[in-house]
Amino acid sequence: MSNDPAFTEIELTQRWAISIKTLQRWRSENRGPRYIKLSKVVRYRLADILDYEQAQRQGEPVRDELPPLPSSAPAPEPTADPEPPQPEPMRYTLKEAFALIAQ
Repeated sequence: MSNDPAFTEIELTQRWAISIKTLQRWRSENRGPRYIKLSKVVRYRLADILDYEQAQRQGEPVRDELPPLPSSAPAPEPTADPEPPQPEPMRYTLKEAFALIAQ
């Protein structure tokens, strides 16, 4: 048996500033952190909470995860003679369209 610290629903909702209903919906949708349910009691292990928070982290990567800097090779020259823009197709009013069809 493990003595890992565990959070109740209320403690976790206070930590993340979300509602209990959100946690309950996440559980029904198989989202959110892993949880333990014994009868009607739900607990979230601290390790699972921290793993989930780390997985949801966005923005600047950790320094060890940064990709190597690109080489300082010169940028390729832009290609000459880009394609000219295509003319816009003719637009007709409904009256003009019927007149063309009637011809």
